[in-house]
Parts: sequence; structure tokens; C-alpha cells
Amino acid sequence: MMGKEHFIETFGVPTYTLSTGSSGGAITSEGVGNTFPGLFDGILISNAFPDTLAIPMSGADGHLLAHYFTVTNPAGFTVDQQVAVSGYKGQQAWYDAANQSGRIDPVPGRVDIPGYSSAVWNAAVPVALRYNPVTNPGGARPTMFDWVRNIYGRAPVTGFGLSPFDNVGIQYGLAALNSGAITTTQFLDLNQSIGGVDQDFNYVANRSVGDAGAIKRTYQAGLNMDGSGGLRDIPVFDMGGYNDTSGYHYQWYRFAIRERLREANGDVGNHVMWRGASVPQPKAWQLLNMWVLAVKQDHSSLTDHQKVVLHRPSVLVDGCWPSTSQFVAEPQTLSSAPNTTCNTVYPSWTNPRFVAGGPIQANRYKCQLKPINLADYTVTFPPAEIARLSSTFPAGVCDWSKPGVNQTGVVTWPSFGPSPDNLVFDVTTP
Repeated sequence: MMGKEHFIETFGVPTYTLSTGSSGGAITSEGVGNTFPGLFDGILISNAFPDTLAIPMSGADGHLLAHYFTVTNPAGFTVDQQVAVSGYKGQQAWYDAANQSGRIDPVPGRVDIPGYSSAVWNAAVPVALRYNPVTNPGGARPTMFDWVRNIYGRAPVTGFGLSPFDNVGIQYGLAALNSGAITTTQFLDLNQSIGGVDQDFNYVANRSVGDAGAIKRTYQAGLNMDGSGGLRDIPVFDMGGYNDTSGYHYQWYRFAIRERLREANGDVGNHVMWRGASVPQPKAWQLLNMWVLAVKQDHSSLTDHQKVVLHRPSVLVDGCWPSTSQFVAEPQTLSSAPNTTCNTVYPSWTNPRFVAGGPIQANRYKCQLKPINLADYTVTFPPAEIARLSSTFPAGVCDWSKPGVNQTGVVTWPSFGPSPDNLVFDVTTP
């Protein structure tokens, strides 16, 4: 806001304002564009995630699976079975994604699977100020929940940032079970023993219960990019990037963006997806400028969303770029099967919660529960295992057909201020 204000005061009001970026730059473009409508008139993103929170939240599921398969039950599943439960392309892709949960781990020096780093600090922060559960329990904690605890809220006794991570009712490996990749016994062993994490991200036997207030404020504040705010009314051009093998910049995140927009607005006419590592960025930039200028020149009574859909250039369609000179125009779909040209060249995989039956949007932080229904399984549980299934999920299993607990749309232009007992959500209009 200050940057745009300074520009206007120096040069005058711009015809339109665009934001572009890759990875964290994509997250910023989406988050600011959705939560603070009016700042951007269009965004051009690549190597995108729907929001920063999506990275460690999915990573936490992978983190729990990695612990189960390497510590709790190291001999119970083949590597191929483990990967099938994870949803990722392979073990390296899964481990790299799981290790991103270090972003919400406050304990320094935790030993875990290869590549894991917890409590990462910039060297400029003195060690004496950093949290340590033994030597400095009152120190600062470098987790996403503590950085923004004015939104997530503070635990009453410790003051730690509250966590929205919840895995109650999650049926890990459900799709792998129904496909025959794992047995009923393996499925039950996994779900009985996977457990959760506590406020210090230590492994615990019980499932994690997310804080209900933190979950609600996550949605309200736009920390979950839901697409119902400013992104509804501007062009969103996802121009590419591809890697599903390692490093965690995976394709399913991009489909999560699209499906969140569809879920919020009923269509994705303002969203274009190109896939590939050879996308010509200058061409994408030119087309976005054409699109936004046409929208800005429309002074009709149509809604902003209608204008954006109407003025999308006819040449701007979904597709992929096998090379900088070859464009394949076809709808982009989430699939690892080679059923289209783009999916053959650029196949996609998913994540643990998707394998557990969740939506690709990855936006149900705490699921609503339903009673166990044996018709939901394509396999038959022996009688003794039916009782075990019930004891594994005594409160029921996730009902993914319903919104998540406390799931709500973004409140645009929000602010959060302190109160004596915790935090009060306040909305201001600029």
C-alpha cells in the first residue's frame, strides 16, 4: 500500500497495477491480491502455492507419515506402499515436502529424516533470545504460528502462537487401501499409530487438535487464500514451472489454487494455467497486459468478474510448453496418468490428505466428522477388524463433502488488535 501510494504521489495514478513473482512472489501476489482488493489489477505467477500455510500444513502430514514408517513401524510397508500412502511421486518428493514442516517446529536441532531443519533462525538473532524448551522456555519461537500470533492467537499460559493443524478423523492411506496397494491390516495399523504433534511439534500418541479460534482467524485473515476476495475480480495467470520429483514446488499446489477459485466463485474464467519449464515469460507478460487493459477500458455495468471473463484474450487458453517454441493448447487436469499430451510430459502427483480422501484445495484444516460407513470402502474388513476400525475412529471419520470446521471466507482489509484476554478480530474499511 505504501509503495503504491508513493508511486501515485510521485508519478500520478497508474492505468493499472500488476504483480508478478515466483514461489514466494506468487504467494505474495495472490495473498495481497485476494485479501486487499484494489491494490492489484492482475497477477502473473509461477512455481505457485495457494499460500504459505499450505506448505507446512501438508508437510506436517508427511512428517507424521515419515515418523510412522521410519520409527514406529519400519518393516510393515514396502517403500512403494509408503509412497502410495504419501501421494507424492516418490520417497524423495515426499521427504522434501515433509521437511517443510520445520517451518512450524520451534525446537532447535531436532533429529528427524534426512534434510530436516527445525527452528531455523537468521544469524542476526542472538542465541540467548531464542526459544529452547529446556534452557530458555520463554524465548522467541521461529514458527509461522508465532510470527503471526496476533492472528492465530496466543496460548493463555505460554503465550505461544496457537496452531490450526488438526488430523482428527483423517483416514491416512484411504485411496491406497481402496486401490489394493495396502491391506486392511496395514491401514488400521497406520491410523491407530500415526498420532499427532504437540505445541512443540513433538510426536505424541494422540491425534492433533487444531485450535478452533486460530482456524477461523486463518480463513478470515486471508492466511488461507480462498479466492473469494480480490482474486475473484482480476486476471490470475499461472504461467508455469514444473518439478514433481523433489524440492516441494509441486503441481498439486497449482491445481489447489484453481479449485479454490472455482469453489469460491463458481467458475475459473479469470484463471489461466500454463505448465512447463520452458514457458516464454515475455509472451505471458504481454498477454496479461492486453487482458488487464481491455478490462480497465470497459466502463459498462457488468460486474468486475464478468468483465474479466469477457475480455480474456481468445489466444489465452490453458496449455503447456514442452519447449519455448511448442505450445500445446488443452485443458489442464490433475492426473499422473498420461491421458493428455500435457499430463504425459508433465504428470502430477498429490499429497497425504488427498490420498486420505480430502479435496485438492487442501483448505479443510479441521474436517467435520461422520459415522463410519463400510460402503465407503471398496475392500472388505474382516469382522474383527470392523471393531478395530471403530475403535481407531471413535468420533467418526472426515466428511469431505462438507466445509471444514469454522471454514469461512476472507474478510477483506482486515486488522487484528490485542485485548486483555486474547485477541479481538476487527474489520476496518480503508
